[in-house]
Amino acid sequence: MRLFIALGVGSPLSDAIAAMRGSLAGVRWVDPATCHVTLRFIGEISGRDRLEDLDMALSAIRAPAVRLQPEAPGIFEQEDGRQTLWIGIERSAPLLHLHRKVDTALRRAAGLAIERRRFLPHVTIGTIATPSPDRLAPWLARWSALPLPPVEIPRLTLYQSLRGPDEAVYESLAEYDLAG
Repeated sequence: MRLFIALGVGSPLSDAIAAMRGSLAGVRWVDPATCHVTLRFIGEISGRDRLEDLDMALSAIRAPAVRLQPEAPGIFEQEDGRQTLWIGIERSAPLLHLHRKVDTALRRAAGLAIERRRFLPHVTIGTIATPSPDRLAPWLARWSALPLPPVEIPRLTLYQSLRGPDEAVYESLAEYDLAG
């Protein structure tokens, strides 16, 4: 199983993301219902014991609900020339605290290695196979100027990523309520 821990993005932010769909030609838009902020990619896990270790580690996390404050959209350049279009999320103290708690819990209880990449909270909203700077720059400027609504997230979710015919399909395996 290919797993990751994330904060599912609900309304009103998912509604605002849905309103962006179709606003830029050549983008394969992500279904707003699957939008999330990945806290930790786990990767391939096999065996019931390993899954139980993950479940116990995540069940023990105590942290307050997190408020996600959207920022300007941006792009990640992929090695194959494609671009990933995303909405940035403010690196707030509560979000960074939760990220550290998740990372620590997974290292201690499940034996995962330390995550070496810098945590850049974002919501992927689409991919661009053949980028057009002439269209992309005005689109980024337009959406950067429009404020997006924040959203309160009361729980963590353990997702399984399944390879679909066109794009990945995310299945929620378990949810963990956040509590102070």
